[in-house]
Amino acid sequence: MELETYLYRNRQSTESDRSGPARVVVFIPALNEEDKIAEVITTINERYRDSAPAGFTVETIVVDDGSTDLTVEEARAAGVDGIVSHPQNLGLGAATRTGMQTALDMGADIAVKIDADFQHDPEDIERVLVPLLEDRADIVYGSRFAGKINYRMPLVRNVGNRFFTWLMRRMTGWAITDAQTGLMAYGSRYLDGFNIVGDYNAPQQIILDAHNRHLRYAEVPVIFNARTTGDSFISFRYPFKVFPQILRIMMLGNPLRIFVNLGLCFLGVAFILAAYDLYMYLNDLDYKIHNTMIALITISGIQTIFFGLLADLIRNRK
Repeated sequence: MELETYLYRNRQSTESDRSGPARVVVFIPALNEEDKIAEVITTINERYRDSAPAGFTVETIVVDDGSTDLTVEEARAAGVDGIVSHPQNLGLGAATRTGMQTALDMGADIAVKIDADFQHDPEDIERVLVPLLEDRADIVYGSRFAGKINYRMPLVRNVGNRFFTWLMRRMTGWAITDAQTGLMAYGSRYLDGFNIVGDYNAPQQIILDAHNRHLRYAEVPVIFNARTTGDSFISFRYPFKVFPQILRIMMLGNPLRIFVNLGLCFLGVAFILAAYDLYMYLNDLDYKIHNTMIALITISGIQTIFFGLLADLIRNRK
């Protein structure tokens, strides 16, 4: 995929920079956000222009995910430090992946993702930075549910948020209260080797990726406002896009757990069929012999387990 990139390099990343304030790159995924993008950029630049005494400096970039309006022009006029444009709409996950890679290429110590619609307050950027600056976490999520939501969230979206949060909490054991947030920060340990495989549901992908790599997670409470412009990417089709990608992440992150459990399920079915045949035989009852089916299911179970072992060996050698 070719990206159109426009970056202003205001300073070079040098060893002397590394000993000074942390270099923070705030990236803003945007799709047809001409009404709000300039205000978001201007607010961030004004709020964090003199942040070096607090231990960090801030640069802003926009990841234009195939906008057809004046998003790029408005961002450029607002003084954004860089713009990376997708040739077409690829999805929020793809835009997040591009933003993180661009921040890494720019030499960022920390990357922050914030939405372009002003639902998240740029004032909260510093909140998600603090645990990283204090080396207490490798990824930090701004939790809307631990903070304040300034509008009545639609029922479908509320249920979806809480379901995916519960699912991530179950899968990781972390005390997650918001797995769908639009305000996140990533430290250098996460950026160096991050793996977002799908083009949707980036927040859950990042949680699982960080968990699989044994990194540290933290949350801070943030404010969340109602969307006043643009359209949300959440729809009834969203879960059908998300679940296959979550399964893929699980398979990549811990293939042994996935395939061994699947293989044991196959062997369990084979055992039940064999026990049924034996019961019918010992009681001299009429029954249909399942020898072929039992053999096929048993072989499938054994092959699945060995596939998981092989995948785990390959993963650990990387």
